Amino acid sequence: MQLNNVSIYTNDGEFIERGYVTIEGDEIVAVGAGESRYEGENLDFAGSLVMPSFVNAHTHIYSTLSRGMRLSPFNPGSFTELLEQLWWRLDRSLTLEELKISGYVAAIESLKSGVTTLFDHSASPNAISGSLETIAGSVNETGLRYCGAYEVSDRDGTKARDEGIKENMEFSRFNTPFRRGFFGLHASLTLSRETLSLVSKEISGSIPIHVHIAEGPEDQERSLSLFDQRVLERFHRSGLMSPGSIYAHCIHTTPKERELIPGTGGSIALNVQSNTNNGVGLPDWKGFLREGVETAIGNDGYGFNLCHDVRFALLTPHYLSRDPRVSGSPDLKDTLFGANYRLATRTFGANLGTVREGSAADLVVIDYRSPTPVDAGNFLDHYFFGICDNIKVTDAFVSGRHVLSGGRATLVDEEAIYSEARRLSANIWKRI
Repeated sequence: MQLNNVSIYTNDGEFIERGYVTIEGDEIVAVGAGESRYEGENLDFAGSLVMPSFVNAHTHIYSTLSRGMRLSPFNPGSFTELLEQLWWRLDRSLTLEELKISGYVAAIESLKSGVTTLFDHSASPNAISGSLETIAGSVNETGLRYCGAYEVSDRDGTKARDEGIKENMEFSRFNTPFRRGFFGLHASLTLSRETLSLVSKEISGSIPIHVHIAEGPEDQERSLSLFDQRVLERFHRSGLMSPGSIYAHCIHTTPKERELIPGTGGSIALNVQSNTNNGVGLPDWKGFLREGVETAIGNDGYGFNLCHDVRFALLTPHYLSRDPRVSGSPDLKDTLFGANYRLATRTFGANLGTVREGSAADLVVIDYRSPTPVDAGNFLDHYFFGICDNIKVTDAFVSGRHVLSGGRATLVDEEAIYSEARRLSANIWKRI
């Protein structure tokens, strides 16, 4: 298969104004300028842009059917009360059927915003067994790569805790090029000393963890009060900071405790749009970068258009410092176009994030008609100020498979999925 007449952002220092990308099997075998004779299938995307598809480093697929939901009572005065009055009520109501349809919707909407790899953090205390396999099935069937983790917590009792531990362990045993398992933990504030000890014995440092860290101030306050340790110190002393782990948020952390992350080969996942919505504070992610911490971008399940989260991330330091120079396109090379791809490449064992010979054929085709010149030097500025403005993904390829064509998912029935999602969401809202 060959994609012709396209502009190409290779993400390794080159921009090709008009060229071609040749795909054979699951990888890219040729990239070049001008025209190339190809005997196989030729796809003409005249005037479009080809670039590596995106990676969402932290999301919550289980929250998909909450869109438009109204709750009563709902008057949270703190982050913990927000969890109690909204998200913990929702997750306790979910069934495997609803998780399945949530996976389909999340995958379709991710595809349409250019995301083809999802790092998911799931919760469904009354439907734990098989939950990760259920979501992975929907996401994989739609054509995306999926890394799942079930958030173990003590908030629903020891039975749910033990089922969560088992779910993580079972799912992580069966890895494929399209699915991987991390060990999910909710947050320090809902995890006892006994539970951390149990998990540590189970994973023995061999499975990366995916956990919320100091999203709200309560997480640090509780850890210091009960255990006389900061949150990251607590996980480290419990032997849980396995190589390749994801630490979401890290808003209320200190430089000293963050030293533990690069020292153990982990990554922070930013979720700035969600943090703003929840009123929990904002991460000092520029400080993270200065400290040498791998800093990726997720969205915490706040919709599935990662472009919005990128914009929030880059703009908030301008607001906080009252300085428009404090962050810009070079930071995109460190985060979305750097750490996100390194995380996914390490996790899935595929060469993700570049459009080059030998790269995995995970690509998106974007309708971007620029009124100004585009080159390698200013492409990230175009991404931030132009492409992100109203991203128009027409086609997507994952491991060489054409999973989005003309803006429509090719492997699943969108109409049937959305019809079923509306039916199931109405039922959930009544139960809650």
